[in-house]
Amino acid sequence: MLKDADVVVVVKEIEIALLWDKDTPFKRYLTDKGFDCEVVTPGVLAAPFFSVAGYKLVIVQAGFGNELYSRILKELRANSVFIKNFVKAGGTLLVSGALSNKDAYNWLPVKIKYVMGKRRVRIEVIKEHRAAVIVEKEECMCDGYFEEAEREWEVILKVKGDKDEKAILVLSEYGAGEIIATTIHEYPTERFIAYCVGK
Repeated sequence: MLKDADVVVVVKEIEIALLWDKDTPFKRYLTDKGFDCEVVTPGVLAAPFFSVAGYKLVIVQAGFGNELYSRILKELRANSVFIKNFVKAGGTLLVSGALSNKDAYNWLPVKIKYVMGKRRVRIEVIKEHRAAVIVEKEECMCDGYFEEAEREWEVILKVKGDKDEKAILVLSEYGAGEIIATTIHEYPTERFIAYCVGK
């Protein structure tokens, strides 16, 4: 017979937080691939009972800067210190395209300039890196590109054959963690997510 002192509570660690303001099909995609994730509304980040410390990966999906898709940009800006501290402590932040021409990335601790423009592109690997497996094909849909990403960011993928070197996946180490920014407008591969959560 079990006594109260003999009861063991097993708490399953959630690996991934999807910062979004409503349920999203992206969560189903990740759980179908075997990852533990939950949708976290950015307003919860500042709540005294909440901590992002238990997560390995925080994802801000495509369209976060466009009010037709989401209204989280204001919350991301208001809670940027919590996101910054998560990465600094060793977490990975994945930020997709904003789908907006306004400065939707000014909440990140590292500056980057995004130019919106949805189109299919051919991919060129600039630097061999595990993050380059975000897609496993030579062409993909992108919602824009990054300019002036050379200073604080490593360019991993760019638009192939483009003389302007348009970056579509960049990475910046920040503290003990890293920030990955991409304009690839497709779900990331299972291998890419496994890399991000450290598997």
